[in-house]
Amino acid sequence: MTESALPPPIDAAARIIDAEPARAAESSATARSDRARSKAYRSRFIVIYFALAGVLGAGLGALIFLTIDGSGDGGSAKPTAAASQFAPSTTGELGAIELAEQVQRHYRLGNGNELVNIVASRNTIQDGNLGVLRVRYQVVQPGDALGDKDSDLVVPGSAIQYSFCGSGAACTIPGARSVARGAVVRQAGLELAVRTFQHDPDVDNVAVFLGPVAPPQGWEGYAMVFNRALVERNDPSLISAPVASTIPRAGKKIVPAQLTKKQVEQIDRLTRSYVYAFRYQLIGGREAVLQLQPSKS
Repeated sequence: MTESALPPPIDAAARIIDAEPARAAESSATARSDRARSKAYRSRFIVIYFALAGVLGAGLGALIFLTIDGSGDGGSAKPTAAASQFAPSTTGELGAIELAEQVQRHYRLGNGNELVNIVASRNTIQDGNLGVLRVRYQVVQPGDALGDKDSDLVVPGSAIQYSFCGSGAACTIPGARSVARGAVVRQAGLELAVRTFQHDPDVDNVAVFLGPVAPPQGWEGYAMVFNRALVERNDPSLISAPVASTIPRAGKKIVPAQLTKKQVEQIDRLTRSYVYAFRYQLIGGREAVLQLQPSKS
């Protein structure tokens, strides 16, 4: 509200109609005294009114200034990291879809196009008949395993999956491959997993399917799979701290050429233990198992 919109003080005495002029004349001394007191009170009220209006105006002005320019130097707005980090409006699959759309816009190629398209969903797989199967189990089997006893069975309570696909044939990313581009793809997966855990405390498992990366022989592709308990044990700060402080350029637009050698090494360190070759195995035609083998690279 502007200062001109504030109502002027109301002079109640000016609106009183004197219905007894004769009696008013007989008590003129008293009337003069009353008018003097009324004028004094009104003057004090006006002074207090404008003083309060000045304080209110200054407070609103300061609030507006801080809102428009948090730096206080007259430049553009500089919101804090906590305020600038996008948060989905809900949890579960719908929240994951919102997060995928937002993260997708940040990761770009050198020509400005989006790095990949990201689809978020619950942990499901198409059954080939326009239906879906729930992936209720994950089996992690090291490459040197000799039997089932060497495998770990994971039964997620609440899982979300993200699928990456480039705009080229077979989900590839157009243009020349590079170490930096591969690091950016993995960073996008890491950011999605971490922010999912941070925003949705019920989610305990996130799988990110790396469609642009060619699959190894005998497997369907590569995926990054994060279990909340394992991430909290390996890198507790990833979930407890803002992503902007743990993941290079998280929350900002990024292209592969912007990553330094040190940042590429940091991303490799943060993601290496969560990369697996994967394939599916159907169970009774109604459910599926996600088979995982830790990647050697």
